[in-house]
Amino acid sequence: MVAASKARSSPLVSVAVFGAGAWLLSSVQNFVAPSCTSPRMRGRTAMQGFKEDFESWKSSLTPEEQSLIQEQAQGEYNKAYRKTDNFAKDLPEEKAKAFGDILSKFFENENEDYKKNAPVLRPDYDGLLKKAGDKKMDFSLRNRIVEVERDADRRYMSAAMRINKAEREGAERFPQSSNQQVVMYMQNNDTDSNERMKTVLEFLKAASAEKDFPAGAKAAVDEQIAKGVPPVGEEFALLVPDVLSNQLRVLQVMLDETANEASANGTEAELKQFSDALPEIYLPVAKELVEKFVTARDIVQKDADAMVDFYKSQAKYKDQGLTKADVLKQIWETLPDFTDEPVPPLDEEMLAELAKEPAQEDGEYMHNWGTADLLYKSEAIDAFGAKYLLGVFETKEESAAAFKEWNDKYMDARKDLASEMSQWSKSEQARLDKEAGGEGIQRIRKMLEEARSSAGTSEQENF
Repeated sequence: MVAASKARSSPLVSVAVFGAGAWLLSSVQNFVAPSCTSPRMRGRTAMQGFKEDFESWKSSLTPEEQSLIQEQAQGEYNKAYRKTDNFAKDLPEEKAKAFGDILSKFFENENEDYKKNAPVLRPDYDGLLKKAGDKKMDFSLRNRIVEVERDADRRYMSAAMRINKAEREGAERFPQSSNQQVVMYMQNNDTDSNERMKTVLEFLKAASAEKDFPAGAKAAVDEQIAKGVPPVGEEFALLVPDVLSNQLRVLQVMLDETANEASANGTEAELKQFSDALPEIYLPVAKELVEKFVTARDIVQKDADAMVDFYKSQAKYKDQGLTKADVLKQIWETLPDFTDEPVPPLDEEMLAELAKEPAQEDGEYMHNWGTADLLYKSEAIDAFGAKYLLGVFETKEESAAAFKEWNDKYMDARKDLASEMSQWSKSEQARLDKEAGGEGIQRIRKMLEEARSSAGTSEQENF
C-alpha cells in the first residue's frame, strides 16, 4: 500500500486531505442533522466514531510528523517541491498501518448501513410511466375572434406615406391626423367654472359662424352648443380628438409657465398687460392647431376612401367580360395624361397571352379586405398555444361558424386516430402474445428481471 502511494502522491498528504475532509463532513452532518431518529443515524454514529479514532491517531503524531504532513499538503501541487526529499518521506510503518485500520473500520460501518438502506434507495423504474399516466391532457381547441379595423389600417398607411414624403422633400412636417377620441372632463363644481364653460361655448359658437372655420369640426361644435353647459355640480364631459387635446394642453402649460415667470419677475402693470393679451395669444395658436389637425385628418380620410373606391370600381366592369389585355390597354391610354415622356407601344405577343386570362380572378371580385371597414379574424388555438388562421369574415357569426366547422372536423379526425391507434395496439399485442413463447422474448425478459433484481448489488459495488 505504501509503494502504490509513492507512485501518485505522498501518503502523508493523503492522510491530511482525508482527515480534513472527514472532519468537515462530520461538522456539516452534525450541523444539519435532524434530532429525530432516521436510517442515517447509524451513519452519523459511525462518522462520530471515526472522528474520535482519527483524533486519537492524530495525537499520537510527533510535532515533526505533523509539520511534515502540513508541509506536504501545501506543496502537493508544487512541481519544485515534489522533487525534494521531504515530499518522498513517509510516516513510520506502525502509524500508517494504524490509520489504515481506522479507514477500514469506517468503510465497513458505512457498507453495513448501505446494505440496510439499499431497498429504500432502489429507484422506481415505472415511476415515470405512473406519473405520465395520471395526467389527462386536454387537446380541445379554443376559438378567438380578433377585430381588424381596415379603415384604421388605410388611414395609417396614408399618414405614414405623407409623413415620409414630407421628410424626403424637406417640406413642412405633416401634422398628426389620428381621429381617436377621448373623453375630457371639464371642471364644473362652482359658479365661476360654470360661467367659464359658458364663455367657452359662446366663443366656439362665434368661431363656428366664421367662413374659415373648419367644416369637419363644425358639426361636432354645433352639437355641443345645442346641448349647452349642465348645471353646477353635474358632470361636463366633452368627446375631443386625443391628438388635438394633447396639443392644446401643451399650449396651455407653456402659457401658464410664461404667466408664472411674468408674475415672479414683472410688475403688476406688466402682469395685467400680459393677462389681457393671453386671449389674443392663445386663440390664434389654438385656431391654427385645430385647422391643421382637421385638414390633415380629412386628407388622410380622403385617401382611405379612395382606396375603398378603387376596389369597389370593379363593380362597373363585372359583366363586360374584360381580359387582362383589355385592362392593360386602358391603363396605357391614360398614361400620357400623367407623363411628358412618350409611351412605347405594347408588345403584341404579351397582349395575346394576357387576352387568354380574365381580368377578374375567382374570389378576388369585391374582396372584403379592400372594401370593408371592419372585419373579424377567426383563429383556432390548440392545447400547446399554436394558432391557426381559419379566415377573415365580415361578421362575428361567420367567424364562429367557421371555427365550429373546423373544430367538428378536428374532433372527427381525433376519433379516427384513436380508433386506428386502438386497432394497431390490439394487433401489436396479438403479435407479441404469439411470440411470447419464443426463445428471444424469454431471453430478453430474463435479462430485464436479472437487471432489476441485481440493481441493489450493483449500487453497493459502485459505492
